[in-house]
Amino acid sequence: MDIEVWVGIGILVFVYILIAFDIINRTVAALLGSLMVGAAAYFYHFATADDLIESVDFETIVLLMSMMIIVGILGRTGFFQFVAYRTAKAAGGDPWKILVSMTVLTAALSALLDNVTTILLVIPMTIELTFAMGVDPKPFILSEIFASNIGGTATLIGDPPNIMIGSKAHLNFTDFIVNLGPVVLIDLLVMLTIVYFMYGKNLRGAHILGEEDFKRMEKEYRIEDVELYRKAISILLLTITLFVVGEFFGFPPVVAAFLGAVLLLLLSGEDIEKALNYVEWPTLLFFAGLFVVVGGVEYMGVLELIAQTILTHSQGHLVLTIVAIVWISALTSAIIDNIPFTATMIPIVFAIANNMGISPEPLFWALSLGACLGGNGTLVGASANVVGVNVAERSGIYIDFKTFFKNGFLITLITVGIATIYILVRYVWM
Repeated sequence: MDIEVWVGIGILVFVYILIAFDIINRTVAALLGSLMVGAAAYFYHFATADDLIESVDFETIVLLMSMMIIVGILGRTGFFQFVAYRTAKAAGGDPWKILVSMTVLTAALSALLDNVTTILLVIPMTIELTFAMGVDPKPFILSEIFASNIGGTATLIGDPPNIMIGSKAHLNFTDFIVNLGPVVLIDLLVMLTIVYFMYGKNLRGAHILGEEDFKRMEKEYRIEDVELYRKAISILLLTITLFVVGEFFGFPPVVAAFLGAVLLLLLSGEDIEKALNYVEWPTLLFFAGLFVVVGGVEYMGVLELIAQTILTHSQGHLVLTIVAIVWISALTSAIIDNIPFTATMIPIVFAIANNMGISPEPLFWALSLGACLGGNGTLVGASANVVGVNVAERSGIYIDFKTFFKNGFLITLITVGIATIYILVRYVWM
């Protein structure tokens, strides 16, 4: 192999180790990796600075930024706390029914918003509910984290890997729902069944919320700013509608999200500096640095080497290729964050499809299912996992790596197994 390939492998492995073992902040790791790629490009002349800048997927970054602004403003109205109260009341205050309701709500919100934002909003509500019932909050928190990764798999904007895949592969909002929605529903039901056998007995005898609890919650969990709520929820619904119908008019999701954010800023009169505080800038910088790293190693020939390795072992057989992509994606995403892995795999999928002379679309569905569902495997497998556990820890609830792994890895194996069968039946055997 050429020296550039070895350098690229070294940079990629180095950055992944920094991220996977949390040696330094992952955003700093990605930016450091981008500097290393830039230095390698200067010495080995495989790409220019403009080439590396063009590797940054600004559509993904702007889409995420826009949705963070919309959801941040909506969250300030008290909407999500109000939804938690109504959900608990609809479940009759029963702990198991509340767990199921909050889990399904998390999955739905993760599909419509994004799983990281959803976890930030849902976990604090859940902790409040479990304290009121006097039950262990860990089953609720873990169930919601698992549901956020499963539910986020269903749509273009639900999980960062899907945003990246949709942008690069030109797959729209409807494509994701139609192709991944059915298996996501199946996996969610299976996950809830597993959770019942894991935690059901722990919820027996727990305090059932009564009228006094609901009266207190009704006062605390209410819409604080009705006028802003109406504007924010209207803009959110408009944005989601544009995600769905915009494809018929050549209206890409990034434009819909950006339009929604700008309209809400105008209509709400929100201070721009306060609105920008809702944006997770370290996350967006992480994406930017990672895109440069992946773009650089692609120029060095590393991704083509990986694609050829997968093809060699699958012998160009479609079934083996799909199975390999699903399970390599799932197991790797369980070990490292699925965002850098997906960024690496997207150009590899294009290379594999090109070498096989087939449409890359089924391979991208395999990648999406593997990367998103595999994120449940370990604590570091997805951004939503780390965020959820950190939010819980701030309330004195500690979920360690072992506890997460013991629950999440089983769910990952079963849901990914179902997803593999689904992909093969729908795109190969039918």
